[in-house]
Amino acid sequence: MSAASLSIGELSERTGVPASALRYYDELGLVRPVARAAGRRRYAASAVRDVSVILFFREIGFSLAEIGRFLSGRRQGRQELIEHKLAELAEQQRRIEAARAALEHGRRCPASDPVKCARFWSIIDGRQRGLSLEESHARAH
Repeated sequence: MSAASLSIGELSERTGVPASALRYYDELGLVRPVARAAGRRRYAASAVRDVSVILFFREIGFSLAEIGRFLSGRRQGRQELIEHKLAELAEQQRRIEAARAALEHGRRCPASDPVKCARFWSIIDGRQRGLSLEESHARAH
């Protein structure tokens, strides 16, 4: 075992990730210890970088399962994951924009109370009829 190896506590301290999360990453095969000493996990110094990659992907919206597929996949599979995530983020952005527009209207609504607003109820009716938030909002305007 290398003197440069890190205990789980040291890896936790260097990355800011709780030891329980690091154990979970190990279970998922995302960050594996290089050895065990007296039953305790020992990580290569490169594990700090590996955890940083996971944190980055989490920050941009990837699930741990997606991260696992990304890291273990081939270039083509990675490109497909990126395309899928971009489409997912675009859909989230559309929903956020519709929600923001509805809230902005509620803030400045002439009815002074969103519950008394005809547009508010029009959007609710559209949702009850199975329209998306975006469709309901567009029809209300």
